[in-house]
Amino acid sequence: MSTGSRALTALYVVVALWLSFCTVRTWGTVPAWTTLAMAVAALAPVAGVVRETVIADERRAVAVLREREGRRAAWRDAAVAALARAEVEAACCERWWTSCATEHDPGCVHRPSWGNTA
Repeated sequence: MSTGSRALTALYVVVALWLSFCTVRTWGTVPAWTTLAMAVAALAPVAGVVRETVIADERRAVAVLREREGRRAAWRDAAVAALARAEVEAACCERWWTSCATEHDPGCVHRPSWGNTA
């Protein structure tokens, strides 16, 4: 729960307690409908506390989902980088293409061995 949610929940609890106290103090001294209206009003902040709790649970769930998706995205990025690396290593050397088939990269498997002329 965020700090604002905690403060709002504390305010809701204080208001509910105050309205409950006022309901008990006015019981029998004022008309019954006003006491019942005060009792119903004391229940309204309870709905606010429930709402803040639900919002906090949803925020936690969203944070967990975002963290999981972040891990998936990192894994996908690593997998794509490995695939690209493998494709570049499997391809024939770039120097051969750019030099019109006269040179190969030093690590190229298609590089001719100049010493073995049989």
